[in-house]
Amino acid sequence: MIVRHSETRSHEPSVRFYRTIAFTFLILTILLLGAVVFITSKKATITVISKEDSKSINLNVGVSASSSGDVIKGVVTSIVFNKAEKYFPTGSKSVISVVEGEVVIYNKSDTEQILVKTTRLLSPNGILFRLSDRVVVPANGQVTAHVYADKEGVDSEIEPSQFVIPGLNSERQKTVYAESKSKMVGGLRSTGFLSESDLSNAKIDYIEKVKKAVIDSLTGPEWDGLGKLATVISQDVKPDRELGKEVDSFTLDGVNTVVVVGYDQVALKNLIAKEMSNKIDVGAERVLSVSGDPQPSISSYDLGMHIAQLSVRQEALVTIDPDITDLSPNNLTSKSKDEIERFVLGLDHVASVDVKFSPSWIRKSPTVPDHVKVIIKNIQ
Repeated sequence: MIVRHSETRSHEPSVRFYRTIAFTFLILTILLLGAVVFITSKKATITVISKEDSKSINLNVGVSASSSGDVIKGVVTSIVFNKAEKYFPTGSKSVISVVEGEVVIYNKSDTEQILVKTTRLLSPNGILFRLSDRVVVPANGQVTAHVYADKEGVDSEIEPSQFVIPGLNSERQKTVYAESKSKMVGGLRSTGFLSESDLSNAKIDYIEKVKKAVIDSLTGPEWDGLGKLATVISQDVKPDRELGKEVDSFTLDGVNTVVVVGYDQVALKNLIAKEMSNKIDVGAERVLSVSGDPQPSISSYDLGMHIAQLSVRQEALVTIDPDITDLSPNNLTSKSKDEIERFVLGLDHVASVDVKFSPSWIRKSPTVPDHVKVIIKNIQ
């Protein structure tokens, strides 16, 4: 009996097979690494240019002898006040006039010198002046005298000069003479006609000056530390010149009845601060500054009850809050440039926005908030 053994031949993978697997793995690794690098390298920088805007705070505040709620403590009373104020016509014109000035007359002799009114004084350049009044110049002394030019006009406006006195003999002129210390002036003077507009403008200014004068006059413990307001409620005031008349100036003079309100300034500022906190969008706006002091005015009053109502206005500069939630990177992921720009420009206090993606060819911002950077810059 013949026994036969059969051989089974095993087929092991070839080198080429392993090479293909290794190459495929390498390609997948590179692709995966590229994807990771691409995802982690995507960045967006959003630069927001914010602007300052003015926000007005308006409120009504009561004033009385006691405070409660929106009523602050203060003083409400009335004062009768007399005042005169000088004004000048705006439609003035220049007219030729007489030049005037002063001279010092010297007497270097041992006898006094009497000079009558209109005595002539002659300057080196031939300009003639005359004494306005009689003078007596003591021996070895001097006097100051008023003089006027013999001819009208600016030609007589001469600089400081010496003068001879032609009426004296030549020897006496050597010891008695005059000298001016300042320029002679007055060759032209302004004059005008009192018009309706002059009077109307003067009355407006007069009221403001009356209010200021009244406020400045309020002193004593009752008014210490209080803000003060005044309003003129009646007047008996008249000009001292007639309309249409030629005048150099005119005066308004008369009696004014003025309502005065003194108010607690600290209490008023506290009310404004409270109102401002209600007006500001917390989390979206930030107050940069409050411009100046509050601007109150008297809107109504009751002198019998000693109460008043103030209308108060306060301006504040505000801008966008750097920590605003709308500009959080979480809200700006996976958006195109146009979407980001439209969204940011729709926010208050934004002047412009600049969006940059990296790499530049990507179409949307990264999906990871940490790769979105928001920069806020302020312009005034």
